[in-house]
Amino acid sequence: MKTQRQMSESMLLAVILAIAGGFMDAYSYICRGGVFANAETGNIVLMAINLSNLHITKALQYLIPITAFALGVVVSEVIRLKNNEQGMFHWRQISLLIEIIALVISAFMPQSMNLIVNSLISFTCGTQVATFAKFHGYAMATTMCTGNLRSGTQSLSQYFIHKDRKMLSKALMYYGCIAFFIVGAIIGKYTSDIYQEKAILAASVLLFAAFIMMFVDRTSLNKFKL
Repeated sequence: MKTQRQMSESMLLAVILAIAGGFMDAYSYICRGGVFANAETGNIVLMAINLSNLHITKALQYLIPITAFALGVVVSEVIRLKNNEQGMFHWRQISLLIEIIALVISAFMPQSMNLIVNSLISFTCGTQVATFAKFHGYAMATTMCTGNLRSGTQSLSQYFIHKDRKMLSKALMYYGCIAFFIVGAIIGKYTSDIYQEKAILAASVLLFAAFIMMFVDRTSLNKFKL
């Protein structure tokens, strides 16, 4: 029996979100103090280093975006649990609207508020990774690449060992997500060079496109396997 999936699990939506994810990471690094705001492993390590050196104030600067990321996950979960699916919007669309608002606010903050901006981006990424955790039935992240690289490489290895073409297709989905993340980072680099702080508005446009896409009937894309 063929499984019908929601638009929120389509690879087309994954592409849009991955481009936005790469864009946000490039923006935070180029425009907002050389920080990768999407993934928190680096922030956790830097916080630990500063704690070991008794640089408490500096350590707290890394704790704030870590907390913001976690808060984004919490917000996504609260929206999912509280939404009764009877309203105008799907719960994932509500999460997207919150992400968009956070990014628009970030665009109008000066360099002196980079810590807040990076925390807002971390919050956005936490919300996004919790809201959109699966595409085509596979666990997949659109704001970071390590997990996708692992899963894609495992699937590719299984293809070479067992000659299962389903594993090849799965690997290509993961690598495709990484490729579009890279595309987003490249676009983010050039856009940030030109528009500086306001460049993040382009990422909010991408998220709004994802928001609009979720009004589309998923079954209309089934024949394209998207």
